[in-house]
Amino acid sequence: MIENNFKNFLSRVILVALIFAAIAFIYSLFLPKFWQVTGKVVVVPSGSSPTAGANLFVEAANTAEMITSPSFQKNILRENAKFFSGAEQFKNSSTVEINFIGKESDLETIENEIVRLPENISSYARDIYSGSPFKYLILSDPEISQKPVRPNVLENAIWGFGIGFVLYLLYWLFAESFVLGRRIKEEPDYFPVSPAISPIPMEPEEPAPAEPISYEPIPEPEPMPEPMPEIFPEEIELARIASQKEAGGEKKPVSQISPAPDNLPITETPTASEYQEPSDDEVKDRLNRLMRGEL
Repeated sequence: MIENNFKNFLSRVILVALIFAAIAFIYSLFLPKFWQVTGKVVVVPSGSSPTAGANLFVEAANTAEMITSPSFQKNILRENAKFFSGAEQFKNSSTVEINFIGKESDLETIENEIVRLPENISSYARDIYSGSPFKYLILSDPEISQKPVRPNVLENAIWGFGIGFVLYLLYWLFAESFVLGRRIKEEPDYFPVSPAISPIPMEPEEPAPAEPISYEPIPEPEPMPEPMPEIFPEEIELARIASQKEAGGEKKPVSQISPAPDNLPITETPTASEYQEPSDDEVKDRLNRLMRGEL
């Protein structure tokens, strides 16, 4: 697990660093180009000083410091001081190497300044030594570099790679330490347990006593209405005959069925031979009419 995480981190950081290196490389191609122009001035003893030859090596170092001084650049080089890059003793000899850097359009101006350097150094040293114990001669023609010294494309690409590596490392540290730590604080339920330490057993909590359940009384059902007694056609006919006889003055026992109304038409009682038993439909029709009060 740790090895896989390290491989993922290494692959990501290298990818980001290469992207920054490519950006720096492409950006360097569009920067203005500068060439270096080098001039060499040798220090020789003057005939008027017999002890000057013993101090040539020391004088070469002093001449390099004199050219580098702000006073020499301000009073001697003047407007060409912006092209000055440095001066140093060449390989512990009596020769001083002087470098200038400029664009392609400034190379001729720099070469002319290097050619005038021996005379300008002698004039400046005369005021310092109160005389001329040394002479300064140009050793060779100014040398121009074969390719631009600025911008250094390879150096800029390396810088871009390093900057990308550092930036991603800082981002990774911020994301892992700050963001992840804040996320753990926001989640209090997350408690990482070490595999070497067994978790402490927790005592089971006692269940809370159950609340008594209250039951509402169930309402008693309403009593069903009693069904009406079924009336058979024979009872209807008997009720009708009884009502007719009561109307004629003959008293008979009253039936349980309610008597018919007094306004029913009285018909002559047919004889046994003339009497015909009514049909079911007629009985139902008469009963309906009786209940509606039409009879």
